Amino acid sequence: MTSEAQKQRKIDSIDINFAGDTELPALNQETLDELGTPNKPVILKKNIIEKNLAHHPEIAPRDYKGIIGHALYRPENIITANQEKGYYIFLSRLTENSNSSVLLDVRETTTSAGFEIVNLYRINNKTRQRLEDKAKS
Repeated sequence: MTSEAQKQRKIDSIDINFAGDTELPALNQETLDELGTPNKPVILKKNIIEKNLAHHPEIAPRDYKGIIGHALYRPENIITANQEKGYYIFLSRLTENSNSSVLLDVRETTTSAGFEIVNLYRINNKTRQRLEDKAKS
């Protein structure tokens, strides 16, 4: 089990390169076990950063570390988003009505040395509840 101190060290170590690809720490062992996947780094590619900056200008660059860090290293819920694509949504609460949401591609591919972040959001409780309810059905 990953300790709170270890989780915080992973979050603190995140240094996003907005001009290129960023390699993030590996997921927690219990998360890897839950997903049934091997240990690989998490990759945030430059094209995803550019897409997110263009489509979600409400998320300031200074907030990326917290959104990604809390969702991936302190997940409260991991939801299957698309079984065929190997996409999972990692959810974690940031504030009373704000949650981080990171869509992660965990497929075994020959084109990537790690798990790839597909997108990241800040979502409210209503949207989070809708995602969790949809996952249960």
